[in-house]
Amino acid sequence: MNGRIKKELDLLRRRYPDLEYHDDSQWVKIPAYPLSEGWDRTPTDVAFQIQLQYPGTPPYGIYVPAGITFKGEKPNDYTEPAGNQPPFGGSWGVFSWTIEGQWRATSDLVTGSNLSNWVSSFADRFSQGK
Repeated sequence: MNGRIKKELDLLRRRYPDLEYHDDSQWVKIPAYPLSEGWDRTPTDVAFQIQLQYPGTPPYGIYVPAGITFKGEKPNDYTEPAGNQPPFGGSWGVFSWTIEGQWRATSDLVTGSNLSNWVSSFADRFSQGK
């Protein structure tokens, strides 16, 4: 694991101490991520993969265990099963999600875009509902 990713995972663990990380494939899982009202489950596990070109290439997609619905319907911009399955067991679906237009990684990972910003953006997607 490179030094930047280690530092960023340490930042994330401050908010999500049960975070899991697979160094060989750069997958991250956050157990029990809270969802807004209307989702069929709250909380849910979420996962994402850190891109090989990170931080120049931002993460993409929010992975959740398969079967998620919003008010009984399949969400928009959601594919199930995901073509790229996280290494955390079970079947997973993926929300198409990126903050690419707002991604500005800098050498100072606290003031620039980082994995903590990325995970915080999940609340934006889930608050949209379907």
